[in-house]
Amino acid sequence: MTITYIPLSKITLSKEYQSRKTVSEVGIVELAEEIHAEGLLQNLVVVKSKKRGHFEAVAGGRRYRAMQRIVADGRWPKDHLVPVLEVPAKKGLGNSIAENVYREPLHPADEFEAFAELIAQGESVEDVAARFRVTPNIVKGRMKLANVAPELLQAYRNNELSLQLLMAFTITDDQARQMEIWNQMNAWDRKNTQPSVVRKQLTNQAATANHPLARFVGLDAYAAAGGQTYRDLFAGENDLQGIYLQHFDILQSLAEAKLQAEMDRVGEGWAWMQGALSQQDAPWAGYSNKFGRVYAKEGKLTKAHAKQVKELTARIDALSAQMDALVDDEGDEDEWLKLEEEHDSLAAQRAQIHEAAKAWPDEAKQISGVGVYVSHDGTLDITYGLIRPEDRKAAQEAAQSSGEGEDGEEPGMRTSLPAPMTRPTHSERLVRQLSANKVGIVGVELAGRPDIALAVLVAQLARSSFGTGYFSVGDYGLGVNLKTEAIDAHAPDFAQSKAGTEMAKYRQHWLDQLPIDEDGELSEGVLQWALEQDTASLLELLAFILGTSVQGVRHTESVRATTLDQLAVVIGVDVHQWWEPTADSYLGHVSKGQITTVVAQALGDEAAAPLAKLKKGEAVSHAEQLLAGKGWLPGPLQVITPSAEN
Repeated sequence: MTITYIPLSKITLSKEYQSRKTVSEVGIVELAEEIHAEGLLQNLVVVKSKKRGHFEAVAGGRRYRAMQRIVADGRWPKDHLVPVLEVPAKKGLGNSIAENVYREPLHPADEFEAFAELIAQGESVEDVAARFRVTPNIVKGRMKLANVAPELLQAYRNNELSLQLLMAFTITDDQARQMEIWNQMNAWDRKNTQPSVVRKQLTNQAATANHPLARFVGLDAYAAAGGQTYRDLFAGENDLQGIYLQHFDILQSLAEAKLQAEMDRVGEGWAWMQGALSQQDAPWAGYSNKFGRVYAKEGKLTKAHAKQVKELTARIDALSAQMDALVDDEGDEDEWLKLEEEHDSLAAQRAQIHEAAKAWPDEAKQISGVGVYVSHDGTLDITYGLIRPEDRKAAQEAAQSSGEGEDGEEPGMRTSLPAPMTRPTHSERLVRQLSANKVGIVGVELAGRPDIALAVLVAQLARSSFGTGYFSVGDYGLGVNLKTEAIDAHAPDFAQSKAGTEMAKYRQHWLDQLPIDEDGELSEGVLQWALEQDTASLLELLAFILGTSVQGVRHTESVRATTLDQLAVVIGVDVHQWWEPTADSYLGHVSKGQITTVVAQALGDEAAAPLAKLKKGEAVSHAEQLLAGKGWLPGPLQVITPSAEN
């Protein structure tokens, strides 16, 4: 059998002998471009057609359709000659099956090297990208993959490392360094190491464009100062983590200069200034107790500023309402994000107006300073009125001399001062040792007094449950504290619901029993009160307190049982007795389509059909009446048992 050339117009696709019945247009355009550029490199296989002088293609259907596209585009004549191999009709189907079943696809590594070879032969990145209908960045990425150490490319062919890990090695062109890292990895590491780990090793922890100092200085300023960058071609186009800065010394120098300029701007008139390039290097930041504070007086807003704040507040409230409506109605997420961006911007403007109205007394500036550091997002964190430990005495004297205010006026200067530096009598290690013994001694005594243990537990939890002020975690020395869910914040309808009303009755009952001080707060006498109660009363109060501590608010739907479901099963909770779908509790927060679905589930399609013709508000009202007393519950409210979970 020999290859002959016949006009494309004399060939049709065989229906009788073609094994591939499911065809796809995916890649046909790219194949057409390749055939037009290089010619048909692999012949078609044909059999004679019943029509004299014509042939049917039994193998090469995708090539045939690609050539038909070239003809349709006017780039080839209809009678363009193509190479074919003619086989007897009885072998037509066998040849078609053999081509489609036994053909081995090109390995990705071979594709990488092929792209690189085309570039080496003189084709531009753009030419290759256009031919294969991909972006120039994809071509550059495949060339990068082709240029990793040959041993790594072979390991990829042998399935010894993933494509993602191979991509990580392209972050550097130093093949020796690539192999150094690869040879340090055992077989398990080569299969399981995260690509980010390899990138960090190869870049020696180089800073990226997402580094706080890079965000603070700006890439343009860094580049203008001679700083160079290189990009991870496999990172997203807007991924700052994929841009590496080669000259950290330039970045740091620019950051120090910019920080100094900012300090000169904000520190004028203060006793001292101190700056840091990170929060870790700022001794006044976080929860430091070394520095004290002097506080500004709240200034009165001008009429113009007061009006501006009022207008900003009205707009912020309106935006919040719009955002809530979009969430309830499953609205456009992009629109919600735009509203959120405007909301946050206006809130920042309002805060700046209030901040600018504050007044710092001259005597405050004379004994305090300003701390400035670059925060994690590249913005400046500025703290005014810091008092250093060595200025503690001067600050005390200044606060005393400023007076306590006259005729109801506020004091001239309000401060909180750092603790004085004194040499301790006992070392930190000895204090821990002695106090740990004290903990154990009190604990062993309490273990033998269950009556007191119950009273102390209830008293401590009561302070957390009923108190409105701040109480320390170890109120009466117990390592037990109360966690509560912010039910009202998540469910504004709960307070007026049947369960919310009943819980309020419980709370009021115990408020009537517990000792309350003159401010209406739970008094310090609660422990003595608890010691005087019988066990039954303490257990009843404990049950209520534990009821307020039940956890389980979810943020996403799930059909898996949770610890809340387990507790509900143990108690024997029947949610139907406490909850019904109303406008506030459910129906007003879902789409009309969901309302129709709910009614259909509870009462059938016939009852739900009329809702489709109603407006949303009318549908909510009608559905509320239909569902009353029917016991329908949405998924997040249903108690899931282990059997139901499966």
